[in-house]
Amino acid sequence: MDIRQLYYFREIVNQSSISKAAETLHIAQPPLSQLLKKLETELGTTLIHRYRKKWELTETGETLYHYAEQMIMQMQDVKQRIQEVEQGIAGTVRIGVSSACSNLLIDYISLYRKQYPNVKINIINGNSDELLKRLEQREIDLAFLLRLNNSERYEIKALKKQPYVVIVPARWATSFSDSHVTFKQISKFPFIMLGAIEGHSFHADIRRAFEEHQIEPNIIIECKDISMVASLVSKGLGVSIIPSMDYAATFFEDLTLFELKQFNYSVEPVILKLKDAPTSKVATQFWDGVD
Repeated sequence: MDIRQLYYFREIVNQSSISKAAETLHIAQPPLSQLLKKLETELGTTLIHRYRKKWELTETGETLYHYAEQMIMQMQDVKQRIQEVEQGIAGTVRIGVSSACSNLLIDYISLYRKQYPNVKINIINGNSDELLKRLEQREIDLAFLLRLNNSERYEIKALKKQPYVVIVPARWATSFSDSHVTFKQISKFPFIMLGAIEGHSFHADIRRAFEEHQIEPNIIIECKDISMVASLVSKGLGVSIIPSMDYAATFFEDLTLFELKQFNYSVEPVILKLKDAPTSKVATQFWDGVD
């Protein structure tokens, strides 16, 4: 039993006549009669009592009719959804984002939702290593993270470069007399270091900057997650150096930011996807909207 048979059976019942159904379906009457007999043989039941001038749907025929109605409606729904996905007005776009780039992603999602309100967005958080693995395994379509040193396998769009800033607990702010601080000042406080992540150089860059100024930081914690680093600093556990990344104000309610003019490095957030890999219509539209 297939969807075509169900469709023909439903039409026979709706028309209360095989000849009228054949006319509506634009097929000959004999094949339609044979289809009905085949259905009854396959199901081992009589679906329609047929008399000379009387037509009566049996209980099993009634059951099959309602099943046919449901299946045909579901098939129509599936076709419509597929068409919407192909047209890019429905479906799901799966986006991976590192904690460093989460605030940047929000604005792009807001713009995308205005254009495509029926598209679902699935956001997956993780560090760069995790997101790249998910990208390779096709678990996500796109990823927002900091630029990699080795990126030949990916198609990349660069976003605005971000300088590093010093973050300190708000209640410690008075310990720094200027709008910018120095490595010597930082060394007087417990330091929370961004952990080393494969493909990124910021950990090595920060360590090298301390060495160039002949200063040894008092590292008490290393952590690869920027939001966690910020949370640790907000609790008064130490100070840190992180990319500024245009974070929302609420992210820094208990923190104070200072410039670090002695450190001229910056990071470059990017959106990336696998090269030469098939991409859904909705994911392509999101990608095209990022500039």
